[in-house]
Amino acid sequence: MMRYLLGGVAALAMTAGAAVAQDIHSSTTTTVTQTATAPDVVVAPPPPAVVAVSPSPADNAVSGGVGGAALGAAIGCVVTIPVGCAPGAAVGAAIGGGTGAVVGAADTPPPAVYYTPNR
Repeated sequence: MMRYLLGGVAALAMTAGAAVAQDIHSSTTTTVTQTATAPDVVVAPPPPAVVAVSPSPADNAVSGGVGGAALGAAIGCVVTIPVGCAPGAAVGAAIGGGTGAVVGAADTPPPAVYYTPNR
């Protein structure tokens, strides 16, 4: 039984390693030339954007729950490969989803407070 589990983990590791090792960049380059009389155009950078965003505990709970459920299902499936993937994936998704939601909500920082300067 242990041999099948380790074989499955090794196969998963080899597959994931090959997928990660693929290069997404092309080795070809493109050169653009222009005539010597073409004017150089200077484009001014856009003004910096000032955005004040306060993260929501509900958003963090949902994203933490989804991520936790996915990771829990994957771990549960890998652990229970010898008896079938579904039971472990279901238990892992339930535990991971609940834990991820709680940790995501608890991890939300408080909103920023801006004080007026003293004069």
